[in-house]
Amino acid sequence: MAPTAHLRVLATTDLHMQLTGYDYVTDRPTARPGLAGIASLIDAARAEAAAQHRACILLDNGDLLEGSPLAGQLAQMPVAATHPAIACINQLRYDAVGLGNHDLDFGLPYLDAVIGHLKMPVLASNLHNANLPAIKKTALIDCALPTSSEGPTTLRIGLVSVMPTLTAIWNKHRLGGKTRITNAADCLRKAIPALRDQGAELVVVLAHMGIAAPDHSSGESALELAKVPGVDALIAGHTHQRFPGYGHKSVAGVAPQTGTLMQVPTIMPGHGGSDLGVLDLTLRQGSSGKWSVIGHVSSLRQNTAQTPRHPNVLAAVAPAHAIVRKHLTQPVGRITTELNNYFALAAPSGIGALCAQAAELTVRAAMRECPSDLPLLVAATAHTTGGRDGPDNYLTIPKGEVQRRHLAGLNPHNNQIWVIEVTGAALRRRAEHAAGVFDLLSKGTPPANLLKTEVPGFNFEALYGLTYQIDPTKPEGSRIEGLRHEGRLVGADDRFLLATDQFRAAGGAGFERTANHDIYLRLPCTSESAVVEALHKPAQPRPVPWTFAPCGGVTALLPTAPQAADHLDAIAHLSPRTLGLDASGFLRVALTL
Repeated sequence: MAPTAHLRVLATTDLHMQLTGYDYVTDRPTARPGLAGIASLIDAARAEAAAQHRACILLDNGDLLEGSPLAGQLAQMPVAATHPAIACINQLRYDAVGLGNHDLDFGLPYLDAVIGHLKMPVLASNLHNANLPAIKKTALIDCALPTSSEGPTTLRIGLVSVMPTLTAIWNKHRLGGKTRITNAADCLRKAIPALRDQGAELVVVLAHMGIAAPDHSSGESALELAKVPGVDALIAGHTHQRFPGYGHKSVAGVAPQTGTLMQVPTIMPGHGGSDLGVLDLTLRQGSSGKWSVIGHVSSLRQNTAQTPRHPNVLAAVAPAHAIVRKHLTQPVGRITTELNNYFALAAPSGIGALCAQAAELTVRAAMRECPSDLPLLVAATAHTTGGRDGPDNYLTIPKGEVQRRHLAGLNPHNNQIWVIEVTGAALRRRAEHAAGVFDLLSKGTPPANLLKTEVPGFNFEALYGLTYQIDPTKPEGSRIEGLRHEGRLVGADDRFLLATDQFRAAGGAGFERTANHDIYLRLPCTSESAVVEALHKPAQPRPVPWTFAPCGGVTALLPTAPQAADHLDAIAHLSPRTLGLDASGFLRVALTL
């Protein structure tokens, strides 16, 4: 009888420095306990594996080091073994860590210092930079493997880790000109045979990318990587989705219920510590001695409010946690009216207007050194608007004293302000893409959801300096009406300057990538720092950039924060009606368009 064995692969991804489950913007714990809860799930999953005679490895799929005020504070401090992320990853005995695009956001010296204190291989197979010798291209792990018939043996597991090639553009200001990121699928085609030659009997791919590829990224998805010969298992990430599970488009090769891509066992464990990925593989050893996967179970273990917070993680994070909380209480200005973004996906918000004014003031100051006759527009992104982070994921800046914590959610990924030159045609395409967050509504049907569940809210933006209408009853690509600048219809060949962020300018969130010759300014400041300056300037009244087009009384349902019930006057023109809370805790508001 051929020997069989069982291997459990545990995985995390896109933790974004959610180590203890704390919202530094509201200064209170979140419903999910972050890595502190994941650590308890890891302990339980390892104990189960031991009891079931399964071998077990633990992997992380990137975007660990950035994404919260704690991350930003730590990046300004000397790196030591007591760095909370380092201490936690070492204590939890991860077998390997793959890098994601956001792990590069604080620059190469910081990343190199962190890697120097980690006790496991750190991988980035398609990242090429001679100044990062500590990063491994691949890794081999020798795993003691209990078998069903011949006793323990050793399984040699090969690991490959890839990130999107666009990372080189998104992080160009951090990486310098000597960094290359090669196509992920091409990388695997070379790396996997090399690992096999070195004795790898099973290959697990850490793919810091989503299930399906963006239209412009051939070979840049977990689905495309699953087609590469020799891949035995996949860990996906980057898009903050969950797999297996519902919510994935019907695409050939994707099996959301069983958790496979092209029949390759796959997991994608959410983000922010929402889930622990558990991939149980059944292996059989053939007569030639080679192991193959003959069965699998892909599952996600949710990290909930009831999950115990691991005391070791809490202790490791406590000193830095206290420092960042104290820093965020610093006052930075005052406002006379509360601002919030509860309805930012139904009407322009006060927070969006503040960010637009801040960016414009910053850009105009910089343009004194390089003036232009082109009109300046500003794209205000709808960050922190519910979605997968739940009904607490909204921003409020209270009337009176403004503290640093109130602004910490304006730019969660520390994107810099860039100014790009665009045509009227490009502006229309941009507005159409942003309008893709809305579901297709129909007249004469029961109320439907205003927003697509699979599209994150931050894909939306308001274009300040223009006025236009959005009609969600029309197909995508034809929803923008009356696009005007100072009352005049925008022509396809008209030219403007647009203040945006480097992530979008480089093609992030599905926006068009800006050619180098169309990048007018790269400013080192972020939205948050610009807003601090703007708080000391008089507010500048500006036209409302967009509204919904009249849709004949179509009713649409908007999920928002429960606190929004006290602010319905902000969208009185949409005749809002509250319909109670949904199963996820969002307040449902019926809008008439």
